[in-house]
Amino acid sequence: MSTCIPPKNADQSGVFADPSCSPAPGMPASTGTGEDSDRPKSFILDICRSGPGIEVWEISDGRLSLSRHQYPPSFLVSLPESGIGDHLIEALESACELTACVIQTIYGSCTGYRVGAGRDVALKIEEETRYQARLYNVDIRAEQMFCAKRGEVPGGWREEERFLQKTDPPVTIMEIACSGNPHRSAEPGTVTVKEHAGCPRIRTLSGPQRRVLDDLSEIVRSCDPDVILFPGYDQWSSVLGERTREWGLSEVFSRNGRYTTLSARSYFSYGRMEHRLGARIPQGRSVIDTRQSFMYREGGLAGVFLASRLTGLSPNLTSRLTPGTLVSGYEVYEALIRGIAVPFRKNDAEAHRPVNEMRLGYRGGLTLQPKPGIYTGVTQIDFTSFYPSIIARYNLSPETLDQPGREGFLASVINPLLLLRDETKQGKRIRPDLAGMDGILKWMLVTCFGYTGYKNARFGRIEVHEQITIRATEILRNCIRQVERMDGKVLHAIVDCLFIQRCNREEVTRAIRNITGFHTESETYDWIVFLPQADGSGSYGNYFGRLRGGGIKIRGLAARRRNTPPYIRRMQQEMISLMGSVPDIGDLDQIRPEIRQIYHRYRSGIESAPIRDLVITRRIGRESYQNRCLAQAVIDTYRTHGVDLVPGMDATYIVRDEKRTCVDPAFDPKTADISYYRKLTDRAWEEVDFAFRQVSP
Repeated sequence: MSTCIPPKNADQSGVFADPSCSPAPGMPASTGTGEDSDRPKSFILDICRSGPGIEVWEISDGRLSLSRHQYPPSFLVSLPESGIGDHLIEALESACELTACVIQTIYGSCTGYRVGAGRDVALKIEEETRYQARLYNVDIRAEQMFCAKRGEVPGGWREEERFLQKTDPPVTIMEIACSGNPHRSAEPGTVTVKEHAGCPRIRTLSGPQRRVLDDLSEIVRSCDPDVILFPGYDQWSSVLGERTREWGLSEVFSRNGRYTTLSARSYFSYGRMEHRLGARIPQGRSVIDTRQSFMYREGGLAGVFLASRLTGLSPNLTSRLTPGTLVSGYEVYEALIRGIAVPFRKNDAEAHRPVNEMRLGYRGGLTLQPKPGIYTGVTQIDFTSFYPSIIARYNLSPETLDQPGREGFLASVINPLLLLRDETKQGKRIRPDLAGMDGILKWMLVTCFGYTGYKNARFGRIEVHEQITIRATEILRNCIRQVERMDGKVLHAIVDCLFIQRCNREEVTRAIRNITGFHTESETYDWIVFLPQADGSGSYGNYFGRLRGGGIKIRGLAARRRNTPPYIRRMQQEMISLMGSVPDIGDLDQIRPEIRQIYHRYRSGIESAPIRDLVITRRIGRESYQNRCLAQAVIDTYRTHGVDLVPGMDATYIVRDEKRTCVDPAFDPKTADISYYRKLTDRAWEEVDFAFRQVSP
């Protein structure tokens, strides 16, 4: 059996751009010219590396075709002006293709060479020049460079603008789900398959596991979907791959039998540990782990394809990357299409500055701590994409710190994202299908600020990061002064939003827009509660309130925290929902008895609550803890069940005995410590009751 299985409905006249490049097994080479101008309009489904070349999978008139292109590795180097450089040139000319060229960077141009070799040669050059050589485009993905050179990207149509509100890719979709637990067993259990194309139907595969996988393979091969949505795929991929090889079955997910391995890793991001699972990424088809993919949860399929169009990376990758990595990929792709070299090692480190200058000149974003209590007639004004807008408005980029008159690279690449975000944010009100694209853009823009200060950011510098927050502080202070000139009162301010009283919403919003020139959104609360911290001072991010016109907004409370058991989350949501029916705080005291009844009902009902409603989800932050605590108990308990938790992973568990720090995994619960869960119930109640204590001390 061939290890490379062609798609059943593949166009058998697949085009191969280079006549010396042999076709993939099962896909005959074209005898035509391969000119793109003669081809019908095509949707590019996937672009992936295959040996020394690139494979392009595309859909045209409902048919799938595959083309292969030679794309040998190369990079750019600017050598030091010394004898070492001359010696290296002679050595490189004898070993690989070497072409003199002018290298364009964001700081200007320099002379150098294009070297027809890979990363191993680049590392040798660094070593020989004692790291004096400047290297560019060394570790850029080949498929991304290929896309930049040809001006075409996966997730989009050929010769079509990347920044478009496209939400209807011409792809067929299949959903697959396994009932088993890959952490505990290699058996997928019952497999459910749902087809979307034609006449949708659901198939359930059960019985001996070999027969289940054989049937699954046949279904995938016969239906040949372009996209598979598979919760838990990244965990199941290696298990199913081993079973497939062990039993001599055909590969299920890859259209050509080849996979790219994505390694697992833990990393620290925005104050908490994250973990990315390893996976076998197929070629020619997108398989998205809908359980693990943050980008899919936020943007859906339309958002994943948008990320591919922006970065030049395959949907298989963009669905598994973080927003920060997507921003990095987008900046790299924009540099490539503009002819700007991407540095291999960061060589524009922070400049030397006196400590006093750093301490006085940069103090982070501005926040005003609220006074705990309940307030009426409060307007919240939020700046849309505040920090990215500052980058674009003030032309902030590493090269403009010393030359503010030139166009900044960062500002020029962020601006198209801002324009598209404005379109999707406004458009989703009448086109809900744009919400996914808007979600992806929101997260990319949120992280582009933090990325400017990341130590390894290719186009970042800490001074740019500082300038953004300095500008933001100036803007927020000007807005506060404007509110006070209009006889308003600022209750709370946090980086990019204001909570104000005694101001006309339309007038103050218009005045702030005139001052800043930035887009804002505003909403008014009939009443809002700012909760206290443990020391009694006001909390910066814990509040809830009733919006004018109905509806409740909650931030930071138990009902919003991911580690709150569902049972307690429902209790608090029920109480706050009832409070939301009262627009006048003077009437809140009338429903306090009913609110207390809800609290007592849930508190007394814990003993009879389903055990699944008491499950706690916790993110593991370390490999181990010195002191005995619930987090260490979770790690130890999972290990006894054959599951190794690593930092960044989520664990679900039931607290069986708090005093003995004894827990059970959610998949094998015994019993629950009722007193512990009652304490959690009391804490959630206290957050709500604080509002009533302000109304009736």
